[in-house]
Amino acid sequence: MIGVISIFCLPQELEDLALTLNGLKRNSVYLDDSIKYKVEITMCLSDELTDWENTKLPKEYIKNRTIELVEKYLDWCEWELLWDSENILGCVSQRRYSLINNPNADFFIWLDTDMFFKDITLFYIQEAYKSILAPGGTNMFVITPEFVKQWDDTWDVVVNKKYHLSKLNYHLTADIYKESLQDIGEIDIVELPYLKFAGGWFTLITKPLLDRTGIPESFGHYGLEDTFVMFCSQIMRQRGEDVRQFGLQNLVAGEIHKARTNQTIKSFIKSKDRKDEFRKIAEANFNLELNKFNNR
Repeated sequence: MIGVISIFCLPQELEDLALTLNGLKRNSVYLDDSIKYKVEITMCLSDELTDWENTKLPKEYIKNRTIELVEKYLDWCEWELLWDSENILGCVSQRRYSLINNPNADFFIWLDTDMFFKDITLFYIQEAYKSILAPGGTNMFVITPEFVKQWDDTWDVVVNKKYHLSKLNYHLTADIYKESLQDIGEIDIVELPYLKFAGGWFTLITKPLLDRTGIPESFGHYGLEDTFVMFCSQIMRQRGEDVRQFGLQNLVAGEIHKARTNQTIKSFIKSKDRKDEFRKIAEANFNLELNKFNNR
């Protein structure tokens, strides 16, 4: 079996990447050889997203430091590191690349660099994958950890029950280290009533499911690929196809907000924030692509 972990990173996220790769290294010591992993990373050095003439840290520093992190922390798996591709300017184009570039993969894990996850997360994710894939099971599914309270109550399906009564947007002020590292109960696989997930939250999606939905080229570089997979999955479920999502009860992960240490490096890098521009492209093409899928 082959699992691909797909990561997109900008220069101002270099320290976040260090923490992420360190976390994956720590996770690796709990794994057996039943699944071979590949980590694909784009450290985007494109002039499209960074004003290098007005950036105090040289491009060469970002590049050399990224190589150092990858070589030190990813000695447990295969890896691929990309730099200046104008075709990858965001997490969506990164995930599309990973899907196309790995025809023999069994599943993909989409991982953002601002996520915190405990050392046993990958072990439980992969064991859940193998258990669900057992003879007679579906091969089109999503697996996620649990989280603290998010933007609204529709996310409670992936929120640990301990946080159901927390205030909305609790994830913005939560001490995610404390919330994730506590032992809050036995970890178990729970089937969810409907699909609800965010792309980079240590989200495992099987290749057969992504082969069916695809990641539309028209979405460009950022936005709505996770929503598209969810909507397409719902269409397939309505047609009687076996598409599911499973949560790992009491295994909490989450975005680092309160304790994120990226302000210093951001002050040395002049970035070009094009998220809104890129998201509008995805939004403009979303219904068209969904109708195309529905009419296949």
